[in-house]
Amino acid sequence: MKTLLCVVGLFAIASALVLPEKRTSSLDCFLCRLAVNVTDPPVDGEVHKAEDKFIAECKKELAGIPFLEQECLNYAHSELDPIIKELESGTAPEDVCREIKQCPQ
Repeated sequence: MKTLLCVVGLFAIASALVLPEKRTSSLDCFLCRLAVNVTDPPVDGEVHKAEDKFIAECKKELAGIPFLEQECLNYAHSELDPIIKELESGTAPEDVCREIKQCPQ
């Protein structure tokens, strides 16, 4: 039994070292570009207004696909702040999604 646990443990460690890092999906890239378009220029410097505007636009773009509408909320809550910070730091809008690794090079 100890041997089996050791083998399973070694396999788990080896798999973690060999598996490639998560690649960005085309949905992440699409949502990032949408967020950049909606939040540039920033909406009166208030993040919650930018978030509401992004969610409304995202739901409009992805209307009719229920699980993707939920992705709009998830993306807004987890990824919108870094996008706004990149824009505020002076990063060109067309470069933001690459900088935060949401779109491929």
